[in-house]
Amino acid sequence: MITLDLRGNLPSEGLRKVSATVSSPFQNVFNSIYRPVSTFTGDVFSLGRTRNKISNLQKDNAALKEELSRKNAITNEVKELKSVLDLAGAGRYKIVPARIIAVGSAASFSRTIQLDVGSADGIKKDMSIIAGGGLVARILSVSQSTSIALLMDDETFKVGVRLESSGTSGVVSGTGGSDLELILLDSTSDLRVGQRVVARGSANSQPFLPGVPVGVITQVNQISGALTKSAVVKPFVDLNRISVVAVIVSKSKTDPRDALLPPPPKPIPTPTVTVFVTPTPAPTPSSSDATQ
Repeated sequence: MITLDLRGNLPSEGLRKVSATVSSPFQNVFNSIYRPVSTFTGDVFSLGRTRNKISNLQKDNAALKEELSRKNAITNEVKELKSVLDLAGAGRYKIVPARIIAVGSAASFSRTIQLDVGSADGIKKDMSIIAGGGLVARILSVSQSTSIALLMDDETFKVGVRLESSGTSGVVSGTGGSDLELILLDSTSDLRVGQRVVARGSANSQPFLPGVPVGVITQVNQISGALTKSAVVKPFVDLNRISVVAVIVSKSKTDPRDALLPPPPKPIPTPTVTVFVTPTPAPTPSSSDATQ
């Protein structure tokens, strides 16, 4: 019929329609069988190219993630460096910026950090280390290019402090955890949550310089009959999330007192509700009421 149709010898249009009607079910069956086979064959041939594309995309994605992580780390280091430079500038300290290259233990100490600066950079034992928020550590030992420092949350760490404004003296000690312990030498002194603590300073300003921020009181321990008062102090610096610090190599000629403390938190205003009451006018007496 196809040959006759191509030659133009089909007798009528009706026969052409009849042949199309008869062959249509066979064409549908053939297409339903051939199409999946054809698709599968094409997928098999393109499988290798697809795998290569996926592999290349995964490599590109990993490279982008690594670049983004590196940029974020650099951005954080720049922020930390700026904050520590601001603090040192306000205190008029001469500093040597340093990067923390290792965290671990040294000798019998449990909370130490290793810095990428040493004696060649002017670093000496018992120098103070600060970050943007305040005190971080003190130098334990020094080599030519590196140094080991004891973090102030170590249990062996102690620093003489005073309370903001009042000047009451005490000692802050590390606890091995995220908080510090404050002991006031005068049990009659006022001690309350929210008071901030700064370093009192050591003889010849080593290892600690006066006025360096230490932390804020978050809890007062009430012990009746005790000769001293104690409190929990949260350090201004998160010691587990710092990467850039500064070693103070020269002190200021004057005591900054409380000038280096961060601005106190603003009190949250208590919302007030104002109720407006509209007075109801008194009723006007009617004429009948007046007559009665």
